[in-house]
Amino acid sequence: MATAAGTGTADSDTECSVCHELFKNPKLLPCAHVLCRHCLLSWLASNPEALCPLCRGAIADPKKKSKTKGWDEVVNALPDDVAMAALVESTRVLSQDHLCIVCQSVAVSICLNCNDMMCTSCSQAHAKFSAIRHHKIEKLSSMTADKLAASQPDHCSVHTSKPCELFCPTHGAAICHLCASAKHRACPDLKELAEAADKSREELSQMVTSLLTEEQHLEEAVAALERHLEATEKVMQEAVAEIDKTCDKLENSVKECRRRLKKMTLDAKAKVKDTVLAIKVTLLDHRGRLTSHRRVADRTTRGTNNKGMCDVTGALMGRVKDILHTCGQRRADLKSVSMVTLTIDAAAVSRIEKELSELGQVKISPASVGPVQNLGWRFHTNHGTDIVLSNDGLTAERVWDWDNGIVVADQPMVPDVLYEIRLDKVDTMHYFHVYLPCGVVLTDPDHLRLPDTACSGWGSEAVVISHAVYNRGHTENNNLNDATYGLSEGTRVGVMVTTKAELHLWVNGSDRGVIATTVPTPCFAFFELRHIYKMASILPPTTLG
Repeated sequence: MATAAGTGTADSDTECSVCHELFKNPKLLPCAHVLCRHCLLSWLASNPEALCPLCRGAIADPKKKSKTKGWDEVVNALPDDVAMAALVESTRVLSQDHLCIVCQSVAVSICLNCNDMMCTSCSQAHAKFSAIRHHKIEKLSSMTADKLAASQPDHCSVHTSKPCELFCPTHGAAICHLCASAKHRACPDLKELAEAADKSREELSQMVTSLLTEEQHLEEAVAALERHLEATEKVMQEAVAEIDKTCDKLENSVKECRRRLKKMTLDAKAKVKDTVLAIKVTLLDHRGRLTSHRRVADRTTRGTNNKGMCDVTGALMGRVKDILHTCGQRRADLKSVSMVTLTIDAAAVSRIEKELSELGQVKISPASVGPVQNLGWRFHTNHGTDIVLSNDGLTAERVWDWDNGIVVADQPMVPDVLYEIRLDKVDTMHYFHVYLPCGVVLTDPDHLRLPDTACSGWGSEAVVISHAVYNRGHTENNNLNDATYGLSEGTRVGVMVTTKAELHLWVNGSDRGVIATTVPTPCFAFFELRHIYKMASILPPTTLG
């Protein structure tokens, strides 16, 4: 960003975004952007929708445009940015050549009342004139546009030679004593200008603080949304990987089914083919023998005498009779020939197709992604039967029994946010020391079944931290060194799930490390007030990512 020479002010601060020159008669828009008056009129004339050229925010209702005066009345009603006008004038003054207004030597000082630059000699002479002896002279080397603008004398806008010394709350105007006696005589409660300025300065300071605080809240909200997008991307990547894994498994099963059905069909075909070919070979063999005997009989009939014919006929008749009998038997084998058929269970295919269409469901559920200031979680109304909530759901007390003391957060956990409670009442007089079970549940509390105790009743629905870690139905050893054992009143216990889907345990502000990985979302923090742990209160959530 360029800076105006010698002014300490960035060019863009005092430059109109329409004409790209120093502001002239700057007007403050409802969106807090600033435009020159003539630039604003020109913009509205060519853009009747009346939207800011920088942010597209509404400048005015287009219906308010006058048929005779156009946009003049609308623009005149917008406040003048007097601070910007003063800054522009100071920037203009300081951007000039630093030459003494009297002798044209190099200027080293500037009069804050006259805005004239002077050399050392002339500034000393300037201070000796009785009429301007009260003028304040500053070194140019330390002067900035902001400082020069703030140091300008308060001249009355009506009596320009008179200083403004009073402020009229009725008209919201700084005035001189002549104005006070002439036009503001009936106005009540005139104030000293310095007093009114101090009050305005205090109000503006408070306004800046409020705006800065809200800016931080919005930045945290944006950061939370970015973390949420990162978490969503990670969840989606895991979901796509799970889809691919499941579909690959199903695809392999389909391929195996195809291979098996084809093998069964080909095996059946081979069996039928072998049978048919065996019968065919036998029939062809008998056909050859029949043909040979037919030829002998035919030859004998045509070329043999009576004696020879009788001899041959006697020799052939027995053979032919046997061959014909055998051929008849072989032809009967044709009745035992099989055909391959394949039947696909259409109902099974339809059922599989239906189950595949219902295999996975994508659910979009509400998730808290705002800044910590807006998280304000409470204990859910679905709690252990011996729990009584108070303080608008911020405090839980177990009033009976040793168990049935589970309390669950009423909203899904936000990544990198610590959900923490403080133990307000611990009864070490009547009970022996025990662990404080805590962790996360994976079912919405609205539909969650609460067991008597978290360590033995949830299975795959939760990750429970106690003397061991019960991770979705599997017991795992841990290195917590009794982190939740024998806790005293005032102890702070919290859980947090990171954007990497890692569950952390915190005790008294100390991170006890990763308890479980690949924790699904959404999940909900829970704590169990059992045995010695009688009462606990929610602490404000803390962003730790």
